[in-house]
Amino acid sequence: MNFEEMALNRQSTRKFDTSREVEKEKLIKICDIARLAPSACNSQPWKLHVLTKDSPNVDAVRKACQVVGLNKFLNDVNSYIVIEQVFGNRSASLGSHFGNNDLNSIDIGILSSYICFAAMQEGLGTCMLGAFRSNVMLKAMGFDKKQKVRLVIAVGYAATDDVMRKKVRKDLDKVMVIEE
Repeated sequence: MNFEEMALNRQSTRKFDTSREVEKEKLIKICDIARLAPSACNSQPWKLHVLTKDSPNVDAVRKACQVVGLNKFLNDVNSYIVIEQVFGNRSASLGSHFGNNDLNSIDIGILSSYICFAAMQEGLGTCMLGAFRSNVMLKAMGFDKKQKVRLVIAVGYAATDDVMRKKVRKDLDKVMVIEE
């Protein structure tokens, strides 16, 4: 599948196959590919925490992501990649300050896309989870208050009846301007 086909066929998986576990080797490969993502000044302001069904804190992470009745489909997920934001480097910090831009968030967004496409290449579905109870997540991960979880990505095999939903996007002329 080329990149355009992947972009057209990737979606947030909402229905996972409970009978299949994600192989640890695939999770490692996904993280290995994702670490190649570009970042401001090569700062790589992330640490990837891989959780499987055997991880002692996987249930607590799942519950931290189930806020106000959302994400009940996570009951069928046993693998997660938790993205912790770490200090990148001084150059990127200066660039963020002077450019008035949160480069760490941009970098983690790019990394997350790499994770999702690498998972797709491995035949896996993903769902990015940005809504979670921060204090509950920190406790679930055994982190202190200085540590910061930015995103959680559920990873698993999509159920066979998880049909492709119609992509609804703004028209190109609404999101692109050609400056001449």
